[in-house]
Amino acid sequence: MAAERFDTSWMWHPSFSEECTDTAGLFVHFRRTLNLDSVPLSCKIRISADTRYKLYVNKKLASFGPVKGDQSLWFYDELDIAPYLGLGENEISIRVLRFFYATQFATSFPRLPSGGVYIVHVDSTVPEELNIKSSTLWETAIDHSTKLRINEVEDDFLHIYEQTDRAPAVPLEWIPAALLSFPNLTGLSAPWKLSPRLIPYMEQRRSQFSAIHNLRSCVPHDVWHATLVQKSDRPNVPSELHLPPGSKHQLDLEASCHMTAFLQLRFLRPGMGGSRVTLTYAESYEDTPIFIPYLRSKGHRCDTSKPLFGPQDRYTLGPANHLPGLGYDNQEDEDEVIAPFHFRTFRFIRLTIEVGSSELLWKGIDLETVNYPLNIVASLRVDGKESATVKGLWETSVRTLKNCMHDCYEDCPFYEQLQYAMDTRSSALFTYYVSGDDRLARQAIIQLHNSFQPHIGLTASRAPSHQLQIIPHFSLYWICMLVDHWTFFADRAFLRPFLPVVDAILAYFDGRIDPSTGLVVLAEETAVWNFHDWADDWRPYGIPPAVVQTGVSSYSNNVYAYTLKKAATLQLGCAGRASISDEYLARADRIVDAIRSLCFDGEFFTDTLVASCDKVHHLSQHNQVWAVLSGAINGQAAQTLLLRALSSAENRSLTPTSISMSFYTLRALSAVGGGVYDELFHQFWKPWNAQIALGLTTWEEDSVSQRSDCHAWGSAPIYEFMAEVIGLRPGEPGWASLIFEPKLGLYREIKATVPFRNEGHEALASVTWITNASGEITISLNVSNVSLQIPVHVRLPSQAEMLMNTADDLTWTVKMA
Repeated sequence: MAAERFDTSWMWHPSFSEECTDTAGLFVHFRRTLNLDSVPLSCKIRISADTRYKLYVNKKLASFGPVKGDQSLWFYDELDIAPYLGLGENEISIRVLRFFYATQFATSFPRLPSGGVYIVHVDSTVPEELNIKSSTLWETAIDHSTKLRINEVEDDFLHIYEQTDRAPAVPLEWIPAALLSFPNLTGLSAPWKLSPRLIPYMEQRRSQFSAIHNLRSCVPHDVWHATLVQKSDRPNVPSELHLPPGSKHQLDLEASCHMTAFLQLRFLRPGMGGSRVTLTYAESYEDTPIFIPYLRSKGHRCDTSKPLFGPQDRYTLGPANHLPGLGYDNQEDEDEVIAPFHFRTFRFIRLTIEVGSSELLWKGIDLETVNYPLNIVASLRVDGKESATVKGLWETSVRTLKNCMHDCYEDCPFYEQLQYAMDTRSSALFTYYVSGDDRLARQAIIQLHNSFQPHIGLTASRAPSHQLQIIPHFSLYWICMLVDHWTFFADRAFLRPFLPVVDAILAYFDGRIDPSTGLVVLAEETAVWNFHDWADDWRPYGIPPAVVQTGVSSYSNNVYAYTLKKAATLQLGCAGRASISDEYLARADRIVDAIRSLCFDGEFFTDTLVASCDKVHHLSQHNQVWAVLSGAINGQAAQTLLLRALSSAENRSLTPTSISMSFYTLRALSAVGGGVYDELFHQFWKPWNAQIALGLTTWEEDSVSQRSDCHAWGSAPIYEFMAEVIGLRPGEPGWASLIFEPKLGLYREIKATVPFRNEGHEALASVTWITNASGEITISLNVSNVSLQIPVHVRLPSQAEMLMNTADDLTWTVKMA
């Protein structure tokens, strides 16, 4: 009866304290020993921890997690540990990273007020000799040798960087774990609202460094190079490095591209402790930053004559007689292993080793990339002189997207690892087009929905997160995520529960309309950040000066109207709520009319009311783009507006959009028609091509601050090539029909595959075209792996739209005018 009244599936260290002021958290170890007379065919467990865990069985890593959750949804992992078990004695070990709750550190990692480890068996009848559920039979110890650094100037969000001192060789104090007991009746439960993980496990792949730079060492370069870069190419060079007592060594390790990876450095335990190892992680070589970490000065990313700046891990090695016996490594009795708990992000690592009073024998470094297992199904090949350019745009975009996908979408893996709604909307769309996979997007939609704040009427700007942040526009982008998911997957059952929050968000904006203008007013509100864009003219807070002065933002009103129209299609198509849909459209029309009347000076749309505007400084590309998207301007007038705004912005003092707005700028170009998209397409990518020329392997956050060299909102080429150039889009929700509208004039020869899902089936569309010497273009389209024939709306230049009832081996020949 007691087991029913109380949940005792969580355990923790009974003396754990969060009073330490020099660290963001602590590591806690757990261990059990099982003696088995036979090896079971199956031993499935569920495991979770607050905040993160790594599970080892017989010194092999069996699982790490959990997926980031929060107070609304906390995830567990289910796995079978039987393959790791053997006859006789078996070691089960868990290493837990616990971030302290009552601090502002580690924003990227939500946690609840108590630490804890959760282990239960899936089979409730498991034999006692196999029972490893949470209990006092587990031993636990707090590791005080490692601190999570809070004094790292490069790090405002993660606090994952470690400072470890093993030289004192203080033994761990192992004591029985304590069971946490939570009432489990009358609607009460444990604080962690448990759910099975919604996404697959991370993908890990062995890798190695590609080059060594700036070596300062008494050990020759070729020895370092053979050990760290050409591990098996030069058999005559020793695989181990002997570093003399008292010597110092510094070298820069270059990865072949920007990556997120687990590291492991292995040393033979030295006779005496005290050797120091420092790892500095950097995305590029650069000049001394103007303001760390937010304002950088970068040129060519591989200019090794410049310094490296970035966060550091710092380790002091212990002596040979310091054997912790943690069960995390097969060679732990003879090797000292440096293995940062969380993955690291880098393009370059500066390694500094200061050897103590006894020789240090280094056995090498292992590198294992880690990412969400994104299965890249889409492909793209352009022949001819544009081949290399397109290949660079495509591959860099895919790599950037992957490096911003782990257990959630991330704005940037190097600095924040936070799932922002604006960024995530773009990333999800790019994911749909490269893989047809919506699992991470579904999780993101749920997590952002769960962040809704009823007292404000908005979702958080980012979720999950340890710190609540509100950016009103980002709630609108979350609504757009729902509409996108409906368009691509038509999953009514998934989306309908979110519609009340959609209505509440739109009510937030509706409730702030000034009756005298008919426009939304952004009043000063506590804990609300009216961020627009990281435009240089709008720093430091990303808000146009005119908006700060007047409270009226043309951008806010345009995005609101745009979202109302999107939400109207969702309410009608997903829920059949025609009256609500009509209400949204009527609201959008009123906003658009007011924008036309009060925010257009006859030449451009201003940042705020024309009557309050400095027409020299209060103009931006943003409001020309968003006026098109909201419907405030269309037709020939819209074409002219965009051509002038985007082609001659420098001469007209329009604040340019940042990379974050590239997706929306391109949507506006596509929407106005008249060949404007084609006219500006190739020149649009000049900033992207310039990044490749500067040695980037992933897209930078923006070209002004240059803080991060990996930000997935720059991966717009994925969407453009698939949806616009190849021209395949859903004609009806869930790809019930296709629109095929290729832009044949952009490339002479092209071959592509586009994945999508139709009625739960993974489908693949293949598109090719080739232009002959006389200008005739032969186009083919074929769709495979669909259960039914899919209608295709074919729109080719200078031809009437055709409706084809099949997409099997269709071929056309057209001649461009």
